[in-house]
Amino acid sequence: MYKVGQGYWTRVLTATAGGLVAVLGGWWLQSIFAGVDWGINPIYVSWGIAGIFVAGCCPFIYMATAKHVGSVDFLCATESEMKKVSWPTRREVTGSTMVVILTGAIIALFCFVFDQAFFLLFVQLRVLEPGM
Repeated sequence: MYKVGQGYWTRVLTATAGGLVAVLGGWWLQSIFAGVDWGINPIYVSWGIAGIFVAGCCPFIYMATAKHVGSVDFLCATESEMKKVSWPTRREVTGSTMVVILTGAIIALFCFVFDQAFFLLFVQLRVLEPGM
């Protein structure tokens, strides 16, 4: 295994996510081949194809998270950089969210007022009919 112990949780979670994607892909394949009749019970065929797909994905997931130098270096560097991040507090996130919501509301109000003003202007100039 390349760089044993480095980026442990990043590698474990990446492998878990890859496994989940493989299982969901296998489930999708099973649903596609569930109705195919090749002279054998379709359940065996569909689940067999799904199992072969999942088993075939496992070496690729292992290589990407444990052996391939480039991807392992990336995962280790990602974990070390994430440890340097200064995460905001709950109060800071709440305050920033309120500022964004308030700013969006003010901009929406501003656009509404100008839309109504131009509508009234164009009605007075007889460019638009009031019923529109």
